[in-house]
Amino acid sequence: MKKLKFWIVLILIVIMAVFLLWLLVFKKDKKDELLLYGNIEIREVNLSFRVSGRLKELYFEEGDYVKKGQILARLDSDTFETSLKEAKAKEAETAALKINSYDIYRRNLALCDDETISKEECENILTNKNRTAADFDLAQAQLKSAKIALNDTRLIAPNDGIILTRITEPGTILASGVPVYSMSLFKPLWARAYVSEEDLGKIKLGQKAYISNDSMPDKEFKAHIGFISPVAEFTPKTVETVSLRTDLVYRLRVIIDDIEDGNDKELSLYLRQGMPVNIRIPLIDSSVENNDCGR
Repeated sequence: MKKLKFWIVLILIVIMAVFLLWLLVFKKDKKDELLLYGNIEIREVNLSFRVSGRLKELYFEEGDYVKKGQILARLDSDTFETSLKEAKAKEAETAALKINSYDIYRRNLALCDDETISKEECENILTNKNRTAADFDLAQAQLKSAKIALNDTRLIAPNDGIILTRITEPGTILASGVPVYSMSLFKPLWARAYVSEEDLGKIKLGQKAYISNDSMPDKEFKAHIGFISPVAEFTPKTVETVSLRTDLVYRLRVIIDDIEDGNDKELSLYLRQGMPVNIRIPLIDSSVENNDCGR
């Protein structure tokens, strides 16, 4: 009987020791990192022409990947080419008049100095020289404007991205500023999350973080905290946190660092607009690195 009691007590002690050890390890793990939940945010841009005209060609469809500098669409350029020719002719004409007026001024300068010709005539010669110079400057400005307008008949991708919406079709008469495409940019890419007030003191700008999603939980993307809101707010209904919804929280922007030349397209397959993600923020190693950066 005594032996049985001894073994029961021993088993209970071992169970309690294992439980306490597990509890200590579990608590330590919880202190070593902060787990947040958020959503991917990607910047979008509406692309339009700076000039009005008839839409001639569209080169991309919805879902197409485009590179910075690629021509996305064109306007009918006939009228703009005509305007450019007229501007060139006007510049040549005013240049000739300017040269002629300068020659007349130089020939008559000595005559004006010794009053061989009347003061009124000298003033007319000077006025004509100044007027032709101003006309030439105006013609040059109009020529530059005509070149810019002709160049603006091409719609060029401002950055790498994905075409989200093809808004209009060839043949449409467009006013300047009317959107033709909407495009999602590859960079910058970040996750929007919220942190409770009690955890706010554990994180800092520049602190390392790791982002994963439910579709590929084993794949983590390197990131860092790029923004911490200075204003408290109530947790949005679409966001899940470990604290109560009525608690005040602070908005974070966790910027993804794993964006390099060549993998933008690949990254966009894993992280899409609005996608829910898990954000793991190591607290011990990150705080040390951040202190080093702050010095």
